[in-house]
Amino acid sequence: MPRVRVGIAAVAALLATTVAASRTHSSRPPTVTREIIAVYLGTMGTDAQSGMVDAVRDMRTALERQTASSGRHFVARGVSLEPGIESGLRHLAIFGKFDEVSLGGNWTNSAVVRYIGGDMSDHERALIPQVVLLEREVRLDSPTRLVVGPEREIGRYIGTDQIGGWVRRGAPLPK
Repeated sequence: MPRVRVGIAAVAALLATTVAASRTHSSRPPTVTREIIAVYLGTMGTDAQSGMVDAVRDMRTALERQTASSGRHFVARGVSLEPGIESGLRHLAIFGKFDEVSLGGNWTNSAVVRYIGGDMSDHERALIPQVVLLEREVRLDSPTRLVVGPEREIGRYIGTDQIGGWVRRGAPLPK
């Protein structure tokens, strides 16, 4: 009989510890991170001679500084419209570091369709190079629950003149 009591007591103690631990984790407030995402879309033909390489590098530096000073996180996405994966990698490599990349497929690349749209006859919107600025919230509710909110467009710069001018002004984030 003493063994059974010790066994029951051990199980009860383990259960109480588990319940207390789960209450501790669930009572912590979620960790919320606001992210600014800059999506660069281009191709070797529009970037190699146009000054976009320096502009994108300067943009990244300016946005990293602004987001860090405001407690946000910066994400740089590169989308190459080069038709092949290898040529897309070579294209984006000239810019330096990206946090995420999308390669291959030319105008049917899923990221191109997502950020520019599926109707490539819209000649005002379906132009490259482009920078699309997005904002989203990422929330860590618990060690096992991550919630990524929807992306909201906060800015769009189309063509070398718009991108270059915005970057020369310090790539200010829209209010």
